[in-house]
Amino acid sequence: MKRVKRTLAKHRQEIITSFHTRLTNGPIEGTNNKIKVIKQTAYGYRNFFHFRIRILVSLKTSNLMIRELSKKRKLDQ
Repeated sequence: MKRVKRTLAKHRQEIITSFHTRLTNGPIEGTNNKIKVIKQTAYGYRNFFHFRIRILVSLKTSNLMIRELSKKRKLDQ
């Protein structure tokens, strides 16, 4: 219990701030998990470009895909 008390005391300000801001890294963790699952089921893509496209297609509603589409539109113009 002493160790838990020290840890909580050490991170007190961060814990309080997390309750005020309500920010979380959950979406990023979910994205990382999806990428790991794709990597496991692919048994290693030979071409990084195809691996990257597979990730972007599976994350079509993520910020990664939205940024990718905006880059593509700029290149097409």
